[in-house]
Amino acid sequence: MTSKLRSNAAIFKTIAVWQIKASVCNCEKDMAATPEAEGPPEEVLKPIGCAHYKRKSKFVTPCCNKVYTCRFCHDEKEDHTVNRKEVTELICTLCETRQPVQAECQNCGIRFGKYTCLECNLFDDEDKNQYHCSGCGICRIGGSDRFFHCETCNMCLPIQLQNGHKCVENVSRANCPVCLEDIHTSRIPCHIPACGHLLHRTCFEQLLRAGHYACPICQTSVMDMTELWKFLDNEVAHTPMPLEYRNYMAAILCKDCHKESTVKYHVVGLKCKECGSYNTCRIKGSPRLITNALTSRSFLHSWLEFIGGPRAIPDNQ
Repeated sequence: MTSKLRSNAAIFKTIAVWQIKASVCNCEKDMAATPEAEGPPEEVLKPIGCAHYKRKSKFVTPCCNKVYTCRFCHDEKEDHTVNRKEVTELICTLCETRQPVQAECQNCGIRFGKYTCLECNLFDDEDKNQYHCSGCGICRIGGSDRFFHCETCNMCLPIQLQNGHKCVENVSRANCPVCLEDIHTSRIPCHIPACGHLLHRTCFEQLLRAGHYACPICQTSVMDMTELWKFLDNEVAHTPMPLEYRNYMAAILCKDCHKESTVKYHVVGLKCKECGSYNTCRIKGSPRLITNALTSRSFLHSWLEFIGGPRAIPDNQ
């Protein structure tokens, strides 16, 4: 009986210790939850920026004399666009002081953005490795050490493409061929296919989902199509043409290597003899029938050389 009482006493003592510890933890939690300890400064509670930028200022538009947080907010609501470099006045979001464009508020001294570019009138409190490119005339994100400015393309490109990209003059000044929206000043990343024509990355992904794998401008393949060409090779091998169409030939133009060739006609696809691409189109009319060796071009070349030297053979019109 005595040992049992001692055991129960030990249990009660342990429970009491747990309750004391729990009460201490709750007290500490209650103390931390007091308004003095929990509440941030009043100015931090005030919403700053918009969906596009985190900043402590709003600007007065020179075009319509309205107040917006950024140019995107303005362009989404108005029927015109604003030139951010023409902005001359802004308003501090903390003290509501209207003042000329500057890095810090002339009244409360708050800095409008951790990154500030007074040439672009850009203020941003988020670190995006921003830098100003004098060649582009605007601020870019990603870090100046990771990009270079191509004078021909007239835009910043990843440093990996410095010695391996196709230059297209002023390519970024053209609109996206899919959505017809601006590329040069867009906040949407752009995709750079091998042909050099630019399109928004989101538009590029939409093209792929819709089954379009060619550039909307020049029709060159926008990605490595090797696996698809192998698949089509297999389809051609396992899809014999009817006997009456097996000797039809078609003149084609390859949209990838831009060379012409004459190949056997097939309903699955027409494969370029030069590069193996199926990104081709027929030229010079309908497929023509090759009935025997006497009508083949190779035979005619050999025969002309035999009877009097090589001569040019006119193409079918």
